[in-house]
Amino acid sequence: MASNTSFSGVSVLKKNTLPIVLLGLSLGLAVFLRQPLERFPAMVDWNTIVTLCGLLLITTGIRESGLFYLAAYRISRQIRNERLLALFLVFVSAGLSVFLTNDVALFIIVPLTLCLQQISDNDCTRIIIFEAIAVNVGSALTPIGNPQNIFLWHQWGVSFPVFVKEMAPLVLIMSAWLLVGILACFSGARIRLANHQHPVVDRGLFWLSAVLLVAFIVSVELRYETYFLAVVFLSLLLTRVRVILKTDWGFILLFILVFITLHLICQLAIVQRLLALLDFSRPATLYFSGALMSQGISNVPSAILLAKYSSSFKIIAYGVNVGGNGLVIGSFANLIALRYVERPRKNLLFHAYSIPYFLVTLVSVYYWLH
Repeated sequence: MASNTSFSGVSVLKKNTLPIVLLGLSLGLAVFLRQPLERFPAMVDWNTIVTLCGLLLITTGIRESGLFYLAAYRISRQIRNERLLALFLVFVSAGLSVFLTNDVALFIIVPLTLCLQQISDNDCTRIIIFEAIAVNVGSALTPIGNPQNIFLWHQWGVSFPVFVKEMAPLVLIMSAWLLVGILACFSGARIRLANHQHPVVDRGLFWLSAVLLVAFIVSVELRYETYFLAVVFLSLLLTRVRVILKTDWGFILLFILVFITLHLICQLAIVQRLLALLDFSRPATLYFSGALMSQGISNVPSAILLAKYSSSFKIIAYGVNVGGNGLVIGSFANLIALRYVERPRKNLLFHAYSIPYFLVTLVSVYYWLH
Protein backbone atom coordinates (compact mmCIF):
# COMPACT_ATOMS: atom_id res chain seq x y z
CA MET A 1 0.00 0.00 0.00
CA ALA A 2 2.80 2.38 0.94
CA SER A 3 4.59 1.78 -2.36
CA ASN A 4 1.40 2.44 -4.35
CA THR A 5 0.86 5.68 -2.48
CA SER A 6 4.44 6.73 -3.12
CA PHE A 7 4.13 5.95 -6.83
CA SER A 8 0.89 7.94 -7.04
CA GLY A 9 2.57 10.90 -5.34
CA VAL A 10 5.48 10.81 -7.80
CA SER A 11 3.02 10.71 -10.74
CA VAL A 12 1.16 13.74 -9.39
CA LEU A 13 4.42 15.66 -8.95
CA LYS A 14 5.56 14.82 -12.50
CA LYS A 15 2.24 15.94 -13.99
CA ASN A 16 2.29 19.19 -12.00
CA THR A 17 5.95 20.13 -12.37
CA LEU A 18 5.16 23.39 -14.20
CA PRO A 19 2.61 24.62 -11.60
CA ILE A 20 5.14 23.90 -8.83
CA VAL A 21 7.85 25.83 -10.70
CA LEU A 22 5.47 28.74 -11.35
CA LEU A 23 4.41 28.83 -7.70
CA GLY A 24 8.04 29.03 -6.59
CA LEU A 25 8.79 31.71 -9.19
CA SER A 26 5.73 33.75 -8.17
CA LEU A 27 6.67 33.65 -4.51
CA GLY A 28 10.27 34.60 -5.32
CA LEU A 29 9.19 37.54 -7.50
CA ALA A 30 6.68 38.67 -4.87
CA VAL A 31 9.45 38.81 -2.26
CA PHE A 32 11.80 40.61 -4.67
CA LEU A 33 9.16 43.15 -5.71
CA ARG A 34 7.79 43.42 -2.16
CA GLN A 35 4.31 42.47 -3.32
CA PRO A 36 2.06 41.12 -0.54
CA LEU A 37 0.38 37.77 -1.21
CA GLU A 38 -3.02 39.38 -0.71
CA ARG A 39 -2.58 41.07 -4.11
CA PHE A 40 -2.27 37.76 -5.96
CA PRO A 41 -6.03 37.35 -6.64
CA ALA A 42 -6.17 40.78 -8.32
CA MET A 43 -3.47 39.63 -10.78
CA VAL A 44 -5.68 36.86 -12.18
CA ASP A 45 -8.12 37.30 -15.07
CA TRP A 46 -10.97 35.48 -13.35
CA ASN A 47 -13.27 35.73 -16.39
CA THR A 48 -10.76 33.61 -18.31
CA ILE A 49 -10.50 31.15 -15.41
CA VAL A 50 -14.30 30.84 -15.22
CA THR A 51 -14.43 30.21 -18.97
CA LEU A 52 -11.71 27.55 -18.73
CA CYS A 53 -13.51 25.84 -15.82
CA GLY A 54 -16.74 25.63 -17.82
CA LEU A 55 -15.05 24.36 -20.97
CA LEU A 56 -12.97 21.84 -19.03
CA LEU A 57 -16.02 20.43 -17.24
CA ILE A 58 -18.09 20.20 -20.41
CA THR A 59 -15.40 18.68 -22.62
CA THR A 60 -14.58 16.19 -19.87
CA GLY A 61 -18.25 15.21 -20.04
CA ILE A 62 -18.05 14.75 -23.82
CA ARG A 63 -14.90 12.66 -23.40
CA GLU A 64 -16.49 10.50 -20.70
CA SER A 65 -19.57 9.98 -22.89
CA GLY A 66 -17.46 7.87 -25.25
CA LEU A 67 -18.37 9.95 -28.31
CA PHE A 68 -14.73 10.84 -29.01
CA TYR A 69 -13.87 7.17 -28.86
CA LEU A 70 -16.69 6.37 -31.30
CA ALA A 71 -15.58 9.16 -33.66
CA ALA A 72 -11.99 7.93 -33.42
CA TYR A 73 -13.14 4.40 -34.17
CA ARG A 74 -14.93 5.54 -37.34
CA ILE A 75 -12.07 7.81 -38.46
CA SER A 76 -9.59 4.98 -38.00
CA ARG A 77 -11.67 2.79 -40.31
CA GLN A 78 -11.63 5.47 -43.03
CA ILE A 79 -8.14 6.99 -42.71
CA ARG A 80 -5.44 4.36 -42.33
CA ASN A 81 -2.48 6.51 -43.42
CA GLU A 82 -0.47 8.46 -40.80
CA ARG A 83 0.17 11.50 -43.02
CA LEU A 84 -3.47 11.74 -44.14
CA LEU A 85 -4.64 11.40 -40.54
CA ALA A 86 -2.29 14.19 -39.45
CA LEU A 87 -3.48 16.44 -42.29
CA PHE A 88 -7.12 15.77 -41.41
CA LEU A 89 -6.82 16.36 -37.66
CA VAL A 90 -4.46 19.33 -37.89
CA PHE A 91 -6.49 21.29 -40.41
CA VAL A 92 -9.76 20.43 -38.66
CA SER A 93 -8.13 21.94 -35.56
CA ALA A 94 -7.23 25.07 -37.50
CA GLY A 95 -10.75 25.32 -38.94
CA LEU A 96 -12.45 24.93 -35.56
CA SER A 97 -10.22 27.59 -34.01
CA VAL A 98 -11.35 30.21 -36.52
CA PHE A 99 -14.71 30.61 -34.78
CA LEU A 100 -14.58 28.49 -31.62
CA THR A 101 -11.28 30.05 -30.38
CA ASN A 102 -8.01 28.18 -30.08
CA ASP A 103 -8.58 26.79 -26.59
CA VAL A 104 -12.09 25.46 -27.35
CA ALA A 105 -10.78 23.80 -30.53
CA LEU A 106 -8.12 21.98 -28.53
CA PHE A 107 -10.58 20.92 -25.84
CA ILE A 108 -12.53 19.19 -28.62
CA ILE A 109 -9.82 17.81 -30.92
CA VAL A 110 -7.10 16.65 -28.50
CA PRO A 111 -9.32 14.17 -26.58
CA LEU A 112 -10.43 12.81 -29.95
CA THR A 113 -6.79 12.36 -30.96
CA LEU A 114 -6.02 10.57 -27.69
CA CYS A 115 -8.89 8.17 -28.37
CA LEU A 116 -7.32 7.42 -31.74
CA GLN A 117 -4.11 6.64 -29.89
CA GLN A 118 -5.98 4.13 -27.70
CA ILE A 119 -7.45 2.40 -30.75
CA SER A 120 -4.16 2.14 -32.64
CA ASP A 121 -0.59 1.26 -31.77
CA ASN A 122 0.54 4.70 -32.98
CA ASP A 123 1.86 7.44 -30.68
CA CYS A 124 -0.17 10.57 -31.51
CA THR A 125 1.98 13.02 -29.52
CA ARG A 126 3.41 14.63 -32.67
CA ILE A 127 -0.08 15.09 -34.08
CA ILE A 128 -1.17 16.84 -30.87
CA ILE A 129 1.86 19.14 -31.11
CA PHE A 130 0.90 20.07 -34.67
CA GLU A 131 -2.71 20.58 -33.53
CA ALA A 132 -1.44 23.12 -30.98
CA ILE A 133 0.47 24.93 -33.74
CA ALA A 134 -2.59 24.73 -36.01
CA VAL A 135 -5.01 26.39 -33.59
CA ASN A 136 -2.55 29.25 -33.13
CA VAL A 137 -2.57 29.62 -36.92
CA GLY A 138 -6.30 29.30 -37.57
CA SER A 139 -7.36 31.49 -34.65
CA ALA A 140 -5.25 34.36 -36.02
CA LEU A 141 -7.70 34.87 -38.89
CA THR A 142 -10.71 36.27 -37.06
CA PRO A 143 -11.21 38.82 -34.28
CA ILE A 144 -12.89 36.16 -32.14
CA GLY A 145 -10.31 33.42 -32.72
CA ASN A 146 -8.16 34.13 -29.67
CA PRO A 147 -7.92 36.56 -26.71
CA GLN A 148 -5.24 38.80 -28.22
CA ASN A 149 -7.30 39.28 -31.39
CA ILE A 150 -10.40 40.14 -29.35
CA PHE A 151 -8.43 42.81 -27.48
CA LEU A 152 -6.74 44.23 -30.61
CA TRP A 153 -10.00 44.20 -32.57
CA HIS A 154 -11.61 46.46 -29.96
CA GLN A 155 -8.55 48.72 -30.01
CA TRP A 156 -8.36 48.74 -33.81
CA GLY A 157 -12.01 49.68 -34.31
CA VAL A 158 -12.41 47.92 -37.69
CA SER A 159 -15.24 45.69 -38.90
CA PHE A 160 -15.15 41.89 -38.78
CA PRO A 161 -14.59 41.52 -42.58
CA VAL A 162 -11.79 44.12 -42.61
CA PHE A 163 -10.03 42.36 -39.74
CA VAL A 164 -10.20 39.04 -41.60
CA LYS A 165 -8.93 40.66 -44.80
CA GLU A 166 -5.93 42.18 -43.01
CA MET A 167 -5.04 38.95 -41.22
CA ALA A 168 -5.54 36.63 -44.22
CA PRO A 169 -1.98 36.99 -45.63
CA LEU A 170 -0.50 36.09 -42.23
CA VAL A 171 -2.68 32.99 -41.94
CA LEU A 172 -1.92 31.92 -45.52
CA ILE A 173 1.84 32.12 -44.92
CA MET A 174 1.61 30.25 -41.63
CA SER A 175 -0.74 27.63 -43.12
CA ALA A 176 1.63 27.01 -46.01
CA TRP A 177 4.51 26.30 -43.61
CA LEU A 178 2.21 24.16 -41.48
CA LEU A 179 1.43 22.04 -44.54
CA VAL A 180 5.14 21.74 -45.35
CA GLY A 181 5.81 20.66 -41.78
CA ILE A 182 3.17 17.93 -41.87
CA LEU A 183 4.36 16.58 -45.22
CA ALA A 184 7.95 16.54 -43.97
CA CYS A 185 7.36 15.09 -40.49
CA PHE A 186 4.73 12.41 -41.11
CA SER A 187 5.17 9.33 -43.26
CA GLY A 188 2.67 7.42 -45.34
CA ALA A 189 2.88 4.44 -42.97
CA ARG A 190 -0.34 2.59 -42.33
CA ILE A 191 -2.04 2.98 -38.97
CA ARG A 192 -2.04 -0.27 -37.01
CA LEU A 193 -5.36 -0.86 -35.29
CA ALA A 194 -5.09 -2.47 -31.87
CA ASN A 195 -8.76 -2.51 -30.86
CA HIS A 196 -11.59 -3.43 -33.20
CA GLN A 197 -14.36 -3.35 -30.57
CA HIS A 198 -17.20 -0.96 -31.24
CA PRO A 199 -17.24 1.56 -28.36
CA VAL A 200 -20.22 2.13 -26.06
CA VAL A 201 -21.54 5.70 -25.89
CA ASP A 202 -23.40 7.33 -22.99
CA ARG A 203 -25.71 9.30 -25.27
CA GLY A 204 -27.46 11.04 -22.39
CA LEU A 205 -24.17 12.47 -21.14
CA PHE A 206 -23.14 13.45 -24.66
CA TRP A 207 -26.33 15.40 -25.39
CA LEU A 208 -26.24 17.05 -21.97
CA SER A 209 -22.64 18.11 -22.57
CA ALA A 210 -23.38 19.27 -26.14
CA VAL A 211 -26.27 21.47 -25.00
CA LEU A 212 -24.20 22.85 -22.13
CA LEU A 213 -21.31 23.61 -24.53
CA VAL A 214 -23.46 25.65 -26.91
CA ALA A 215 -25.21 27.44 -24.05
CA PHE A 216 -21.93 28.15 -22.28
CA ILE A 217 -20.33 29.68 -25.39
CA VAL A 218 -23.40 31.92 -25.75
CA SER A 219 -23.14 32.88 -22.06
CA VAL A 220 -19.50 33.86 -22.60
CA GLU A 221 -20.50 36.10 -25.51
CA LEU A 222 -23.21 37.71 -23.33
CA ARG A 223 -20.78 37.94 -20.37
CA TYR A 224 -22.92 35.69 -18.13
CA GLU A 225 -20.34 32.91 -17.94
CA THR A 226 -19.93 33.15 -14.16
CA TYR A 227 -23.62 32.46 -13.57
CA PHE A 228 -23.79 29.70 -16.18
CA LEU A 229 -20.74 27.96 -14.72
CA ALA A 230 -22.91 27.28 -11.66
CA VAL A 231 -25.56 25.76 -13.97
CA VAL A 232 -22.93 23.52 -15.60
CA PHE A 233 -21.55 22.39 -12.23
CA LEU A 234 -24.98 21.65 -10.73
CA SER A 235 -26.14 19.82 -13.87
CA LEU A 236 -23.17 17.48 -13.74
CA LEU A 237 -23.29 17.16 -9.95
CA LEU A 238 -26.91 15.98 -10.07
CA THR A 239 -26.59 13.70 -13.12
CA ARG A 240 -22.96 12.63 -13.72
CA VAL A 241 -20.82 13.41 -10.68
CA ARG A 242 -17.97 11.29 -12.10
CA VAL A 243 -17.35 14.02 -14.69
CA ILE A 244 -16.53 16.52 -11.93
CA LEU A 245 -14.25 14.02 -10.23
CA LYS A 246 -12.37 13.27 -13.47
CA THR A 247 -11.89 16.91 -14.43
CA ASP A 248 -8.25 18.04 -14.38
CA TRP A 249 -8.45 20.76 -11.74
CA GLY A 250 -4.66 20.99 -11.63
CA PHE A 251 -4.92 22.54 -15.09
CA ILE A 252 -6.98 25.42 -13.66
CA LEU A 253 -4.36 25.95 -10.96
CA LEU A 254 -1.72 26.10 -13.70
CA PHE A 255 -3.50 28.96 -15.46
CA ILE A 256 -4.02 30.90 -12.23
CA LEU A 257 -0.29 30.69 -11.53
CA VAL A 258 0.55 31.70 -15.12
CA PHE A 259 -1.44 34.92 -14.72
CA ILE A 260 0.25 35.75 -11.41
CA THR A 261 3.76 35.00 -12.68
CA LEU A 262 3.37 36.99 -15.90
CA HIS A 263 1.91 39.96 -14.01
CA LEU A 264 4.91 40.02 -11.67
CA ILE A 265 7.42 39.66 -14.53
CA CYS A 266 5.93 42.70 -16.25
CA GLN A 267 6.56 44.73 -13.08
CA LEU A 268 10.30 44.06 -13.14
CA ALA A 269 12.31 47.25 -13.64
CA ILE A 270 14.56 45.62 -16.23
CA VAL A 271 11.52 44.75 -18.36
CA GLN A 272 10.18 48.29 -18.16
CA ARG A 273 13.60 49.81 -18.96
CA LEU A 274 13.98 47.58 -21.98
CA LEU A 275 10.60 48.68 -23.33
CA ALA A 276 11.56 52.32 -22.81
CA LEU A 277 14.65 51.83 -24.99
CA LEU A 278 12.81 50.39 -27.99
CA ASP A 279 11.54 52.54 -30.86
CA PHE A 280 8.05 51.19 -31.45
CA SER A 281 7.41 53.69 -34.24
CA ARG A 282 9.44 51.36 -36.49
CA PRO A 283 7.24 48.51 -37.84
CA ALA A 284 10.12 46.00 -37.71
CA THR A 285 10.82 46.78 -34.05
CA LEU A 286 7.13 46.49 -33.18
CA TYR A 287 6.71 43.22 -35.08
CA PHE A 288 9.77 41.50 -33.66
CA SER A 289 9.01 42.82 -30.17
CA GLY A 290 5.53 41.26 -30.29
CA ALA A 291 6.85 37.92 -31.49
CA LEU A 292 9.84 37.75 -29.14
CA MET A 293 8.06 39.12 -26.07
CA SER A 294 5.44 36.41 -26.54
CA GLN A 295 8.20 33.85 -26.01
CA GLY A 296 8.75 35.21 -22.52
CA ILE A 297 5.40 36.46 -21.24
CA SER A 298 2.88 34.88 -23.69
CA ASN A 299 1.11 36.59 -26.58
CA VAL A 300 -1.94 37.99 -24.75
CA PRO A 301 0.04 40.07 -22.20
CA SER A 302 2.41 41.09 -25.00
CA ALA A 303 -0.47 42.47 -27.08
CA ILE A 304 -1.87 44.41 -24.13
CA LEU A 305 1.56 45.78 -23.23
CA LEU A 306 2.51 46.86 -26.77
CA ALA A 307 -0.85 48.57 -27.30
CA LYS A 308 0.29 51.10 -24.67
CA TYR A 309 3.25 52.07 -26.86
CA SER A 310 1.83 51.94 -30.40
CA SER A 311 -1.42 52.31 -32.34
CA SER A 312 -0.22 50.08 -35.21
CA PHE A 313 -2.51 47.27 -34.19
CA LYS A 314 -2.09 45.26 -37.38
CA ILE A 315 1.67 44.96 -36.84
CA ILE A 316 1.11 44.06 -33.19
CA ALA A 317 -1.44 41.42 -34.25
CA TYR A 318 1.01 39.91 -36.72
CA GLY A 319 3.81 39.81 -34.17
CA VAL A 320 1.91 38.29 -31.25
CA ASN A 321 0.12 35.73 -33.43
CA VAL A 322 3.40 34.53 -34.90
CA GLY A 323 4.75 34.51 -31.34
CA GLY A 324 2.06 32.09 -30.21
CA ASN A 325 4.31 29.32 -31.50
CA GLY A 326 7.88 28.74 -30.42
CA LEU A 327 8.31 28.33 -26.66
CA VAL A 328 5.46 26.63 -24.84
CA ILE A 329 4.61 29.81 -22.91
CA GLY A 330 3.99 31.66 -26.21
CA SER A 331 0.30 30.75 -26.14
CA PHE A 332 -2.00 29.34 -23.49
CA ALA A 333 -3.18 26.91 -26.19
CA ASN A 334 0.22 25.21 -26.06
CA LEU A 335 -0.20 24.59 -22.34
CA ILE A 336 -3.65 23.13 -22.96
CA ALA A 337 -2.37 20.69 -25.57
CA LEU A 338 0.64 19.50 -23.56
CA ARG A 339 -1.47 19.06 -20.43
CA TYR A 340 -3.21 16.14 -22.15
CA VAL A 341 0.04 14.43 -23.17
CA GLU A 342 1.51 11.86 -20.79
CA ARG A 343 4.91 11.17 -22.25
CA PRO A 344 8.47 11.65 -20.97
CA ARG A 345 10.24 14.74 -22.34
CA LYS A 346 7.08 16.01 -24.01
CA ASN A 347 8.29 19.61 -23.69
CA LEU A 348 11.51 18.80 -25.54
CA LEU A 349 9.55 17.13 -28.33
CA PHE A 350 7.15 20.07 -28.53
CA HIS A 351 10.00 22.56 -28.89
CA ALA A 352 11.77 20.38 -31.47
CA TYR A 353 8.86 21.13 -33.85
CA SER A 354 7.47 24.42 -32.55
CA ILE A 355 10.70 26.45 -32.42
CA PRO A 356 11.77 25.75 -36.05
CA TYR A 357 8.20 26.53 -37.16
CA PHE A 358 8.29 29.80 -35.19
CA LEU A 359 11.61 30.86 -36.72
CA VAL A 360 10.63 30.13 -40.31
CA THR A 361 7.27 31.90 -39.99
CA LEU A 362 8.88 34.82 -38.12
CA VAL A 363 11.23 35.47 -41.03
CA SER A 364 8.70 34.72 -43.80
CA VAL A 365 6.05 37.06 -42.39
CA TYR A 366 8.65 39.80 -41.82
CA TYR A 367 9.72 39.71 -45.46
CA TRP A 368 6.09 39.85 -46.57
CA LEU A 369 5.47 42.89 -44.34
CA HIS A 370 8.75 44.47 -45.45
